[in-house]
Amino acid sequence: GSSETELPSDPDLNPITGAKSEGSPSDVLAGMSEEEKEREAEKLFVLFDRLEKLGMAVNPVRKAQQEGKLEEIP
Repeated sequence: GSSETELPSDPDLNPITGAKSEGSPSDVLAGMSEEEKEREAEKLFVLFDRLEKLGMAVNPVRKAQQEGKLEEIP
């Protein structure tokens, strides 16, 4: 017999964090206004900025800017 126990499979359950998924990012974004999306993007930028200052992560927006991969949208 196997000593491993089979856990129930739940497609909405993240096996690493144990948290339930709130849907795909596109599902979440679909219900948001442009202003809400912009506020959320700003929050993420600030969080990445804090992590970067602590040496824990690289801010993907700043990295894209430095590499010349980011374009200003009029």
